[in-house]
Amino acid sequence: YGATHFIIGRDMAGTKSTITGDDFYGAYDAQETGKKHSAELGVTVTHYENMVYVGEDVGYVEESEAKKAGKKVVKLSGTEFRRRLRAGEDIPEWFAFK
Repeated sequence: YGATHFIIGRDMAGTKSTITGDDFYGAYDAQETGKKHSAELGVTVTHYENMVYVGEDVGYVEESEAKKAGKKVVKLSGTEFRRRLRAGEDIPEWFAFK
């Protein structure tokens, strides 16, 4: 009657200090906490790494795979995406469909 798997993405615990702007938690701390308590919760926590764009020929791959292959990585952070939306600036086609 319930979920058997739980996907926890990168930076799901991404809370920042209102004073310094620093992250309270690391990018993968939520995943690690979920894995630590998965038996208690009765679910399997599924690994989900940061995805990055490496060009039209390949598209998106896990960041660690791109680094291993020496691929040039293109990123657009959520913060930058929201800033561009608010400013009415263009969003790269590789990042979002028109």
